[in-house]
Amino acid sequence: MRLHDKDTFQYSGNGDSIPVSLNRAGHPIIDDEVTPEDQPPVKGKFVLDLGAGGALSLTSPFVAEHHLPGPNTKTIPLLGGGGAGGAITGRIGRVGSLKLGKFSLNKPVALFSEDKAGALAGNEIIGNIGYYIASRFKIFLDYSHQRLILEPTANFADSFDRVSGGLRIVAEGEDYKTFRVKNLLNDSPATDAGVHQEDVITAIDGVPAARLTLSKITDLFEKPVRYKLTVMRDDHYMELTLTPRRVL
Repeated sequence: MRLHDKDTFQYSGNGDSIPVSLNRAGHPIIDDEVTPEDQPPVKGKFVLDLGAGGALSLTSPFVAEHHLPGPNTKTIPLLGGGGAGGAITGRIGRVGSLKLGKFSLNKPVALFSEDKAGALAGNEIIGNIGYYIASRFKIFLDYSHQRLILEPTANFADSFDRVSGGLRIVAEGEDYKTFRVKNLLNDSPATDAGVHQEDVITAIDGVPAARLTLSKITDLFEKPVRYKLTVMRDDHYMELTLTPRRVL
């Protein structure tokens, strides 16, 4: 939302106003702090990127400087991450907290980037705040007064716990209805179910792949529900049972 000349915007008593600047791409830059697990808080610049679907991404120079993730931080590999700048590499874990103005978010999920090039390999910022954090606020960008106004929504205090199937699927073919498993997490629901890399999912709970989309399958596997998968492997069909759960 863009606000104009006079400072007439009145935000709620729960809101906060944060000074903001814009980078070359037009993204808002804010000064706040992150607290890695078992380390003191670190202040720095963060970019607010609503086009990024994750929570928090920490740049590889920041990760290297602070020796992250720490020895007590559980992590899993990032499966097939990517953005406008290309492939993204790193590990997924958590930080102790992220502070945005007067708001503190407890144990948000974070990407510890290992990129050698691209947006997450630069020194201009220490982190990228994505939609999964931004969606916990009503956000007003007041260009004329160089401020970002945040108001917490009803889901602000929700846990960052999410379930996962532990697999990355790509859509192939002219109609993008061939759903192939490209990557698997070790010790995950997918490996527990007996899913193999390069398996093709042909149906879920009896619903044929032709009636599904990649987005729909992704949404399904973010729910802790038991699914009956029909997969094709080496020209043979088999039935598997997948129950997504928390993996981090």
